[in-house]
Amino acid sequence: MGIKTHNDVGEVAKQEFSKQQLLLAEQFSTGVEEFLYEKVELTESIARNRANASPEEFQASFIDIYEGSIGYYALEYINTSGVVVAGYPENNVPIGYNLYENNREYPIEHARDTRDTYCTNPVGLFEGGLGSFIWVPIFDGEEHKGTILGIIQISTLVEKYLEPYDSYDSSGYVYLVDRSTQVLYDGSGQYTAGDNYFDMLNGSNPEWMHIMEEQLNGSEGTAEFTLNGKNNTSENKIIAFSPIEWHRRLWSVAVVSPATEVEEIANPALLKNTVLVLFSASIALLGGFSIILLLTSWNRSLKVEVDNKTFELKQSNEFLEKANQKLKELDELKSDFVSMVSHELKMPLDAIKTSTERLKDVDEKELIDEDELIEKILRNVDRQTRMVNDLLDLSRIESGMVNFRKEEVDLHEVTSTSIETVEKTAYDLGIGIFTSIPEHLPGITGNKDALVSVFVNLLNNSLKFTPWGGRIDIDIVELDQYIQTTVKDNGIGLRTDDISKIFDKFYSLGYDIYNNTSGTGLGLTIAKRIVEGHGGTIEVESKEGKGITFTFTVKK
Repeated sequence: MGIKTHNDVGEVAKQEFSKQQLLLAEQFSTGVEEFLYEKVELTESIARNRANASPEEFQASFIDIYEGSIGYYALEYINTSGVVVAGYPENNVPIGYNLYENNREYPIEHARDTRDTYCTNPVGLFEGGLGSFIWVPIFDGEEHKGTILGIIQISTLVEKYLEPYDSYDSSGYVYLVDRSTQVLYDGSGQYTAGDNYFDMLNGSNPEWMHIMEEQLNGSEGTAEFTLNGKNNTSENKIIAFSPIEWHRRLWSVAVVSPATEVEEIANPALLKNTVLVLFSASIALLGGFSIILLLTSWNRSLKVEVDNKTFELKQSNEFLEKANQKLKELDELKSDFVSMVSHELKMPLDAIKTSTERLKDVDEKELIDEDELIEKILRNVDRQTRMVNDLLDLSRIESGMVNFRKEEVDLHEVTSTSIETVEKTAYDLGIGIFTSIPEHLPGITGNKDALVSVFVNLLNNSLKFTPWGGRIDIDIVELDQYIQTTVKDNGIGLRTDDISKIFDKFYSLGYDIYNNTSGTGLGLTIAKRIVEGHGGTIEVESKEGKGITFTFTVKK
């Protein structure tokens, strides 16, 4: 009759549930790794090409990065004598502290001797909590010029990626551990950050200690163990764990759930199965065609219920797999982007340095065009400023640090300001910008500077993909509850594959062949976030060779 045993039903439920928990652990691992690598890359960006920067210049960089991102406890500049001479925020930086006098010189010497970034496992901070230290050496050719220190606050990482799960799921919890089994976070509340799991367990739970050993080896998987509680009680647990590998450091994140969660999934089916078995026994004693029909019906019902539970778990797992894949794709895009940003930041700095040295070292008898060199310096300063501003704008918008202060805004004025911003570039490229705006267009409630940024980003995009002699049209119309704006060009258009990705952050098309311009791949992402922050939407239409049309709305 195809009756499923208790073991059959329970095993199916356990397998799917364990798979789901492992996907969750992988998702946490990906998020934490991305956070940590981002901090390494930001800290390294300060040290690049700034060998001869003054403490004041480092301080300005620290302020920009600290205020434009989350997760730093402090940023510091340590000179070649091992003395902290600059840092931000001031309350967290021991200015004047000498690492050599306090026997703390190993990290700076290790980074100097290897000419590579050195990261530590988390240690206690002066203000409490844990922090990981990122030591980045500064070199001018072969000469060591000091060290940049970035301190990551572990509590911020936990608040962003792990605590939301613990507040959502009251029965399960997450823990984070480093390779020395130091507790970085324990959502169960039994252990405190800084404790050591092996010391606390002290051999009392060999099953869990074996799982910990697997974690410390960088393994990924699921397992079961028994957790002993108070008053001689115990509870079976299912655990899924995934490694976090960053800059030669190994951590592990684990999701722990009561085994009863599997039972809650399987129990309704098991109950029917039990009743079914009892009635099966009655057949031998009583017989009867009607009972056989009833049993057949129940067996079908049982099979449907088990299949439904399995289907639900598989659907959930498929969703998590897709989410994990998306995270990995975003991480790859970010890595490509960081490489591109490093290149883009270095190019204007090299040009500025070369032109400045040329001006400084010019022989009195040598004829040079000083105005041209100064123009080159200013042009590259502008280019780098745009890059930094885009990065800071997106970081603040996505971290929720931007609150669009809204007021009555005249779109005639917004459009005029936007066109003035790009008109020199448009003139140099031989591209005309034309507008069609109703004279009595009502004002809207919004943030003027943010809306100008939307227009400028859309116009800059059109300028990159429109040939000499082309045109860009801005049309604004009033709808019932919205104002709709269209920015349309007659340029080379987009390839079909690019249309769905055009608003993705870090995405760069790479074929603006007419004007040979470049960008960060952030402008359209910023525009989209701003439009959505004004209660509107933005869409794009394009065909290759037929130009691009952006249409966005904002509430009146």
